Amino acid sequence: MYSSKLVDIFYRLSKSQLRGLRKFVCSPYHNKREDVIALFELLYKTPLENRVALRKEKAFPKIFGKKKYSSDQMDYTMSFLFKVIEQFLVYENAVENKINVQIALMEEYRKLGLSKHYRQALVAAERHQQKSPLRDIYHHKKALAIELDHYTFLSVQQRNTSKNLQEVNTKLDLYFLSQKLKMACVALAHEAVYKQKYDLGLLDVVLPYIEQAPELLEYPAISLYYYYYRATTLDGEEAEADFQKFKAIFLNSPEAFEHGELQDLYTFALNYCIKSINIGKNEYQLELFDFYNVGLDLRVLFDENGILSPFTFNNITKLALRLGKIDWTEQFIEQYKPFVEPQFHETYVHNAYSMLYFAQGKYEETMIRLQQVDYRELFITMDAKVLLMKVYYQLDEYDVLESFINSFKVFLRRKEILAYHQEIYKNFIRMMQKLINLPPFNKKAREKLYKEIEGTQKLLEKKWLLEQLD
Repeated sequence: MYSSKLVDIFYRLSKSQLRGLRKFVCSPYHNKREDVIALFELLYKTPLENRVALRKEKAFPKIFGKKKYSSDQMDYTMSFLFKVIEQFLVYENAVENKINVQIALMEEYRKLGLSKHYRQALVAAERHQQKSPLRDIYHHKKALAIELDHYTFLSVQQRNTSKNLQEVNTKLDLYFLSQKLKMACVALAHEAVYKQKYDLGLLDVVLPYIEQAPELLEYPAISLYYYYYRATTLDGEEAEADFQKFKAIFLNSPEAFEHGELQDLYTFALNYCIKSINIGKNEYQLELFDFYNVGLDLRVLFDENGILSPFTFNNITKLALRLGKIDWTEQFIEQYKPFVEPQFHETYVHNAYSMLYFAQGKYEETMIRLQQVDYRELFITMDAKVLLMKVYYQLDEYDVLESFINSFKVFLRRKEILAYHQEIYKNFIRMMQKLINLPPFNKKAREKLYKEIEGTQKLLEKKWLLEQLD
């Protein structure tokens, strides 16, 4: 039973969902089998880690008492409970949104031919739509659903009167345009990662249509994706202007989007900033920092359980220190370290403190923290090795540094690391070797190395290397 679909779904449910599910399972309308209730209670009281208790042979007597063990009977009970859980999830999804409930009521009253009841449900649905702060893609989808059902009602009840065709077409356009633009942005992101070209169909018609109807850009679910797509596909000042428009609308309308869609838009913003930084637009480091701050405030950097990715925690720390925001970084680590994913917590927090202490010039404390890092994490290991090289350089431990560089080269050869990462680490090692072998009073040699470092694109710690030459 431990590896069954039932266990997979049961232990993914939140505590509040499980409480609701218990009532659902015990309701005779949804379930009349006592064995299903007994199995639910067993799972509810058994932690997932207790694999023994979750074996079918162990669970059977707790559900069926002294009956002779039957694997088939156990499978039937598991199957029934699984189906009840699926019904519960559908029910919960349907009733959690007031607008969805009203749209469902509209449909049922229409089928029953209850015009008065239908109109009351229609008014309630429209009122909920207007009062909601959401103006995302699903807002437009629900608005379209209301108008389509209303059209069906009018077509049956009032055959000789005018219909709401204009409203249907307007809502259809808003939903289609926002969804089409979003999927175009998603396709661009996938093309960049997987090197696969997508046929975007009607997009070549959609973009000019929006340009000819600028009033459509008043809807954030359209304007955000429109400006992001242009910023990603255009060049120069025009692209940067469109990204700034995207940023302004994003910062001014976070309440217009549900959490999931807000996260998608936020990811687009981060990717754009990172891509810009990677091609040498260092001014986007501040843009990226601003978005990280916004992400922390809006909680879009956290998962549904309030957990912060260790990689995000690490990236924010590195970026803030690169920008010289030492006090901010210290406060950030203290405030957000409790939210780092538990299994990575210790390693990533020690690593963050090691970077902070180095920036503060506390080199001994840096090394102490690095000794507590778990070196089974590959990229943490790489970061730690780079930081140790910098510590040895600052402490004038050149012999130790030379030996460490040689061992780092061997490490890179033995590990399966992507070509891009191989190159940036090898470039850093090469520049470090040139730095420590630089004649102390040779001005021309220093200038030459300075220009070489400046001109190397795929290079870690470029700013720090240049500072050593200054």
